Amino acid sequence: MRALTLLSALAAASAALAAPPAVFAAPLQDRAVVALPDPQMRGARAEGSLSPSQTMHLVVTLRLRHEAALERLIEALYTPGSPEEGRFLTPAAFDREFAPTKADVEAVVQGLRAYGLSVAQTANPMVLAITGRARGVERAFGVREMTYEKGTAAWYGPDGAATLPAPLAAHVSAVVGLSSGAMERHLVVSHAAPAGGGYTPAQIQRAYDYTPLYSHYMGRGQVIAIVTSGSVQMSDIAAFDRAFGLPDPVLRQRVIDGSSTAPDDETTLDCEWAHAIAPTASLAVYEAAEPDAQSFIDAFAQVAADDGAHVVTTSWGAPESETDSSTMQAEHQIFMQMAAQGQSVFAAAGDSGSSDGTSGTAVDYPSSDPCVTACGGTRLVMGADGTRLKETAWADTGGGVSSVYGEPWWQYGPGVPQTGYRQTCDIALNADPATGYDFLYQGQWEVAGGTSFVAPMMAATFALIDQARALEGKAPVGLADVGIYAMARNTSYAPYAFHDITAGSNGAYSAGVGWDHPTGFGSIDAYYFLHGLD
Repeated sequence: MRALTLLSALAAASAALAAPPAVFAAPLQDRAVVALPDPQMRGARAEGSLSPSQTMHLVVTLRLRHEAALERLIEALYTPGSPEEGRFLTPAAFDREFAPTKADVEAVVQGLRAYGLSVAQTANPMVLAITGRARGVERAFGVREMTYEKGTAAWYGPDGAATLPAPLAAHVSAVVGLSSGAMERHLVVSHAAPAGGGYTPAQIQRAYDYTPLYSHYMGRGQVIAIVTSGSVQMSDIAAFDRAFGLPDPVLRQRVIDGSSTAPDDETTLDCEWAHAIAPTASLAVYEAAEPDAQSFIDAFAQVAADDGAHVVTTSWGAPESETDSSTMQAEHQIFMQMAAQGQSVFAAAGDSGSSDGTSGTAVDYPSSDPCVTACGGTRLVMGADGTRLKETAWADTGGGVSSVYGEPWWQYGPGVPQTGYRQTCDIALNADPATGYDFLYQGQWEVAGGTSFVAPMMAATFALIDQARALEGKAPVGLADVGIYAMARNTSYAPYAFHDITAGSNGAYSAGVGWDHPTGFGSIDAYYFLHGLD
């Protein structure tokens, strides 16, 4: 892979300041930067100091070994004809080659415990879970935790860049949780309505040409990992299945960083519509106990360590410009591990148009990460018989140009700008709440839209593809964008696999012939799309 601007930022800062002392209890000049200020601090007003007894939950990620070699390996794994093509790593093999050593992990664990912090090793050796009082956190990271306000928003965060003694900083890639704040879900609820008030699974299956696949491929033997916050009630899933003639799924729920979560509409729709597209695939729901970056990092890390799901979906995110660099650094390491292990990751591209809810233009994270497929939205109009009549870009879909990530080696094709930066979206399906979907939440039927529906449906589509590939003795697809862009460059096949969306805009960007920011290469004809990738 090409070097990414984010990957070297913290390393350069640490190297510039590092002057390793002999002991951890080092003065400030012998410390190195491990986390830059959160962008939400810009324009915020400090109101006072955070209580020293405030309990804080942080995540510390350790540096990968041989990261440049990992980037080269990922490219080789997805290059046709390469000796490494499709020879994906197991978590154990990844750890042996690229994860921090046991000695590195132990050095950081003991160094942080010296400040009175509780440090727990997770299932993923590059991720440590930290708990402690604000006083201990301040001492460890050389900051003062303050309370801030901006408009009606209030949170806490550090008064500057976080540092660690240089011997510890040499092993640390990111520190997340010094600031409070929640992730956003990409669901747009339109209105309550009886079953059939919105698009049903059968209608979507027909419009996007899934129906002829189901005589052979329904996802059997595949697992779809759903990374979310909040749980799903099995009674809702069962009633949804009865209403639309679907089999009940095998569904496992696991809470990360806690013991329980409350039912959530985002989690519910993710499960219902992933299941609607891949009816016999199993669902593994990884529930962040809190909707914050720390818990989501731990959830993604657990998915990578488990390696039980070939496809992963999340419909939570935030504007890239408002996401701190430590969060992106930590998750990018995990997404690289997933790519090396042959896991496909899909993320909603956002529901606030080209601004993503900011004052300018912005893309939504994590959909902007080069190891993640950005799922945009359309407005789909069907005929009375369920046929696809018209499809345009949804006015509120995300999509734009990353300000953080460089241009991935795979991102080129008809209409794709070659600017040196990652471009989104990659692919799209219906997302307009005015042409929304049926879903059942806590016994109430609703019609809703948003790119929240697109990500789990695309993940389920790749579960069907991975089933087809497994029956042919092939490895799973893995990093999905490599195959999507390669198929789009095949001019004899692309017109059948993609519905090119040429009308509509998301504000700053308009749909057009070939690739475009609101819809990527467009929506799919699932039958041809599958056969182009199996």
